[in-house]
Parts: sequence; C-alpha cells; structure tokens
Amino acid sequence: MAPAMGNGQDELDPKLLPVFLAEAAELLPRIAIGLSQIEQGLADAESLLRLQRSLHTLKGTARMTGALALGETVHRIELQAKALAAGDAADAAAMRADYQAALRQIETLQALPAATMPAEMADDENPEASIESLLGRLQRVADQAALDLRKQAHLQCQDNAVYLERRLLGALAPALEHLVRNAVAHGIELPERRRASGKPAAGEIELASVRTVDGVTIHVADDGAGIDPALIERIFEPGFSTVQEANHVAGMGIGLDAVRAVVEELGGRVSVQSQPGQGARFSVFLPA
Repeated sequence: MAPAMGNGQDELDPKLLPVFLAEAAELLPRIAIGLSQIEQGLADAESLLRLQRSLHTLKGTARMTGALALGETVHRIELQAKALAAGDAADAAAMRADYQAALRQIETLQALPAATMPAEMADDENPEASIESLLGRLQRVADQAALDLRKQAHLQCQDNAVYLERRLLGALAPALEHLVRNAVAHGIELPERRRASGKPAAGEIELASVRTVDGVTIHVADDGAGIDPALIERIFEPGFSTVQEANHVAGMGIGLDAVRAVVEELGGRVSVQSQPGQGARFSVFLPA
C-alpha cells in the first residue's frame, strides 16, 4: 500500500500510523503533566529532562510516520522546554497552546481509516517482560500524584534485568501503582518541609528488583518522612488511612490493603521497613 497523502506537507505511512498513535497515547499524558509542573512552578531539572525526552520521542516518531506538521508543532514545545532547562525564559502559555494544537492534529490522524488498522507489535511473541517496562506507567503515576499534591518527586528504576511473565506483570502493575502513589502521598514531604529538614526539595522514589532461587522481590522505596512505628502493623488494615483529609490521591482508606490482597492472590507477600524521617521501603515477594 502506498503512503497516504495528508494535508499540507504530511505524507503518512499507513502501516506506521497505528503504532505512532499507540505511542502518542502513552506520551501525551506525560507531556501534559510536565507542562502543568511548569505552570505551577514545580518543574526542576529532572522533570524538565523527562519532558524533553517525551517531546523528542513524540516529535521523532511523528516525523518517521510522515506527520510532519505535527512534528513541527511538538518541536516548538521542545525548544521552549530546552530553553527553560538552560535557565532561559520560556512562554508557558505558548507551550500550552502548541500542546492543544498537537492534540487537534492527533485527533485528525485518529479519524483516518488507517488509524484503525491493527498495530504490529513484535513483543507480543515474547511471553516475558522486564520490571523496567512498567517505568513509564509508574512515572506518570508519580508525576500526577506529585502535581496534585504540589510536591516534587523523582522515580528511578534500578534495572537488574528481572523478567516476569507478562500476565503476572500485568496483574501486579496496579499494586505497584498503589505503592508509588502511596510513596508520594504519604512518604514524600512538601518541598518547604524537606528543605527545613536538610533534604533536597524533590523526593526520591526507587523501584528495584532482584531475582533469587526462591523468587523475585520488588522494592519500592522513598526518602520521605517514614512511617510512625506505632502504625506499621496497622497500615495494611482495610479502611486504615494516615491522612486527616481524604482526596482523590490518598486518604480514602484503600490502597495498601488492596496491594496486599493482589500480592497474596499471586501467591506472594508484602512487607515494609521504615525509619522515621528517613523514608520507607515496601517489598513485594513473588515465589519462583
């Protein structure tokens, strides 16, 4: 099939279009979060770097697909993000306007007949995936929670080349999302409180995994306030919450009990270690 001609300078490859749209669906929420961090004064060097990476990937894949006009729109946002990272002034309103324009351009692409063709994914033949493959999804959870709570948090993944069955990893992913969101909501302090404690304004969350002869252990650790020792035995109880005011991020009395239920259903167990003022580490063990 010959490439489909788009409007203006676009010359779309219909075989690549479904793959591009699937990737765009992953990247656009990350970009939206990055722009909101800039607008709310919460962006730092690392969050700006993540934003640039997402923009660069979206620009590159758009151009490779033949969506040249979209690539140029995303390129304008990328240049503004680079200027901010370099300490120069940038127009947040212009960045937001270009983002909205990019969304409209993507909506036009989604309406094309080729957009509904099945995307060919070679990885579907691979029954296993690495823990690191969840990093983008978990990063978005961490960024959104931090944005909602006006905190700064960075999620890092220690790649130990640990692989799990895709089915198992998919079942475990919501529990890991809970743990990452919990680390931001309950662990990481507000920037001003961290500074007052002699910590960097941005909190650190680390996802690490290790395989032994007995099975796989996945750790989600943060350098936040830690957990009151008197509450350690209670945090997995249904309905228990440590926040005084509930919101859509935390405090609804759900989360850690759901994490334990998911892990136990998979035949594993979850534990926690914490040092007040230094942080907490949740460990999920899945037997071999």
